[in-house]
Amino acid sequence: MISNRNRIVAIDRLLAEKYGKKIFKGGTDPLTELVRTILSQNTNDTNRDRAFKSLKMSFPDWHRLADVPAAEIAASIKVAGLAEIRAARILKLLKAIYRERHEYSLDFLSSWPDNDIKNYLLRLEGIGPKTAACVMAFSLGRNVMPVDTHVYRVSRRLGIIPSEMNVNAAHEYFAKMSNVISLYQFHLNLIAHGRLICHSQKPACGGCFLRDYCNFYRQHKSRKPHEKSRVAVKQQSRH
Repeated sequence: MISNRNRIVAIDRLLAEKYGKKIFKGGTDPLTELVRTILSQNTNDTNRDRAFKSLKMSFPDWHRLADVPAAEIAASIKVAGLAEIRAARILKLLKAIYRERHEYSLDFLSSWPDNDIKNYLLRLEGIGPKTAACVMAFSLGRNVMPVDTHVYRVSRRLGIIPSEMNVNAAHEYFAKMSNVISLYQFHLNLIAHGRLICHSQKPACGGCFLRDYCNFYRQHKSRKPHEKSRVAVKQQSRH
């Protein structure tokens, strides 16, 4: 039987053949990435980018941003939704960093080991494993896996992670694969696959090139038509 590690390597190769190889070529500074990630929570990339652009146009530097009321920040990022909550979180974050470091910067993290970076970020109020991983992966170039909704859904369906595993545990699980594959590439290509083929509702299993590795496909393929109908009705009744 093929090991899960070998399955992940094979899936990573097939994803790269379909969606392209991904190489980290540098990103924004860690504080910018942290704020961008806060703005991305529960919204799409377009709204995140519009909100961040508006924020920086209104407050070009972190010093100025940290000195204004949360309501002014909220007004500049309203396109992202949940503006009051995000504004309060960003303001608390900036003040906490300045209180400890006497500057509005997280550049010092670039010289720290991965675990120290993760632990520092998780100590900041409102920062969870996914946000910390985004900063580490997309700003600092560390080989970690941010587990978003697409990554979590596709990984569970493929059987890369157990179906009962929660998101926080999934971050720890993928950390063990950092010496096996590029998690940066795997993350981006799993997202592409989730958006284009492995949809949350009605995944396009018939045209999926990962069917041979997919637990979800095998389980649904083996069901009789009336069993599939019962499952569909049961799932609909939950909503």
